[in-house]
Amino acid sequence: MAYNVLILDDDVDFNSLLTDIFEQADYIVTSLTDPIEAVEVFKNNDFDLVVTDHRMPEMTGAEFMEVIKQIKPKVPVIMVSGFMENDTIRTLISGGVGGVFLKPLNIFSLLDRTAELIDEANRLKQNTHSHAGASVGEVETEARGFSFNSFPCKSQASIDFAERLYGLRNFKSTLSLIGEPGTQFRLICEDIRNFYESEKEHFIYLSPGSFDAEQVLSMFEEAKLSGAERVTCVLLDVESMTDAQKHLATALSKCTGVFESIEMPSRAIFCANGDLDALFDEGRVDEDLYILMGTAEVCVPALRDCALDIAILAQQMVVDIIREKGLTSVSRFEASARDFLSKQSWDNNYEQLRVTVRQVMESNPGEVLMLSAVTAALQS
Repeated sequence: MAYNVLILDDDVDFNSLLTDIFEQADYIVTSLTDPIEAVEVFKNNDFDLVVTDHRMPEMTGAEFMEVIKQIKPKVPVIMVSGFMENDTIRTLISGGVGGVFLKPLNIFSLLDRTAELIDEANRLKQNTHSHAGASVGEVETEARGFSFNSFPCKSQASIDFAERLYGLRNFKSTLSLIGEPGTQFRLICEDIRNFYESEKEHFIYLSPGSFDAEQVLSMFEEAKLSGAERVTCVLLDVESMTDAQKHLATALSKCTGVFESIEMPSRAIFCANGDLDALFDEGRVDEDLYILMGTAEVCVPALRDCALDIAILAQQMVVDIIREKGLTSVSRFEASARDFLSKQSWDNNYEQLRVTVRQVMESNPGEVLMLSAVTAALQS
């Protein structure tokens, strides 16, 4: 199926270049130079994606995107420009831009991102149709068709999160997981890995304590020797990396610089604790990473927004501890304790729940885990 792309750029030569790029990639292209005309054409036709310049005389790309998002908010938009201020990038990302590309363009990255955005938009349409009119309970009992362990998926927020990740499982270049402190990023990435039945998918985990070029190149070599066909690099705690590591992370996601010799197909998952805009303001995420992460961002729901999942997660942690200790009988929370767990705010999310459950198990080793032990653990 050929997809329809609207291209808007007042520079006739660059407009022609973009048109050639997309037509050669088998897209049906409508090419315009006037943003006012483009709004009318967009309103009266169906497009799968829009590519627009930012600097135009009648209307900026950001203003154009704002207008068309009011008309058809689900159509993804890619912005191209020779230069952008930080505030402009922030406005675009908060406005829902799907990609920001600075000239000169990397054609392969542009086409890869185009395919990802169209694929994601189509999957969201399918999910909307399949769940239209369904209650939380109906969606909850519907077979997902895939395994997901980092959340039990009993709350609507965790259901939506799991389905979105599954829809994005075939992303080609970058994906960003943004969560509050204490988020279980590694477990979530294990779920993404488990979406694939093939052992040819290889995941490597990189954290601030050990991330350097030598380590990455060694891991790629190991993956190659093991028969892997693609490597997914999971970059944990990006906001805590040194400036040098952040530059390496950007280079790794693009296979440039010291990583230019990597021949195996690869992609990157960035994991960060906190609000992305705040991290950028604080200088904990630089401009290059901000663009990369902001245009492929998935927010992990906070535990307090998944109340129906909490008691089940806690019980799963109990089972893990039982296995770890080599015990035979499985302890269970009494009903009042389960209810109490579900009503807490869990400011440090999964990590706080994990620590609490472990403390309860140590202070209350019996078969029934009491409410008193839970309250004592939270107060300690």
